[in-house]
Amino acid sequence: MAASLAPLDAPDPHAAPQSEGMPPRPPGSGKHKRRRTWKWWLANAMIIAGVLVLAYPLGTWAYTWFEQRGLREQLAEENPGMAAILEDRGAIEGLISVTTTEAYTAEDAIADADAALDAAVEAARAEREREYRAQLAAFNAAADAFEERVGGKTGEPIGRIIIPGIGVDVIMLEGTDTGDLREGPGHWPETPFPGQGGNFVVSGHRTTYGAPFRKLDDLVEGDIIELALPYGIARYAVSRVIIVYPDEVEEVAQLGREQVSLAACHPFYSARQRIVAQGELVSFKVIEPVGSGS
Repeated sequence: MAASLAPLDAPDPHAAPQSEGMPPRPPGSGKHKRRRTWKWWLANAMIIAGVLVLAYPLGTWAYTWFEQRGLREQLAEENPGMAAILEDRGAIEGLISVTTTEAYTAEDAIADADAALDAAVEAARAEREREYRAQLAAFNAAADAFEERVGGKTGEPIGRIIIPGIGVDVIMLEGTDTGDLREGPGHWPETPFPGQGGNFVVSGHRTTYGAPFRKLDDLVEGDIIELALPYGIARYAVSRVIIVYPDEVEEVAQLGREQVSLAACHPFYSARQRIVAQGELVSFKVIEPVGSGS
């Protein structure tokens, strides 16, 4: 029959045409190629995603590092008195006024003091109390003047936060807008400055943009939080570290005494809660303006 006359190697009239000079593709090769293409795209997408995951936090840290360097220079240039004090740690240790007068009690002077000695000790304690009250009034006046100058001017560098126990030394800004917190920790403008008799509240990042408050949970009771502002230095002893929800603002409410509250998101990579480290004022020093002659 005619059909049997066709040569065995004759091309199949129903097969797809082959390119000239190219060997025929093995059966099923198109399916395998599609599978390899799908895997290739997935692998590359995963690689790119991994690079972005690593690059984003590194990029935020680099941004904050450059911003902090500029803010530190600006703060030191505009406030040479504060810069000079911070360079001389010995001067701070020797001159900060302690807010307690317990060392002047008769019990500490001598257990069986007679009436004359009691009177001398009481006089010394009273003199110390008057000195402290005068310094506290000066601290308050300096804080009021500073608030009039920079209060509410978001984005302005207002001082440094130094926490030796967790290796923190950063410039803080006025305001807590997103842009402010990318440059450094930000002071809540609605809360008073150190010296104004209230709770000075500061927010900061914990994982990105330099993560200044990353180790807040490592603080323990008694650790020192030092705030250096152009008008004075305030030292606080950590009293508690707590975890709260964002709407529990009563935890940083004003209680009518000198406090500091440092707040950040919690847990890591989540804004579900807040971690707050609070401290009570233990000592302070008023920084006299350069050229004041005091």
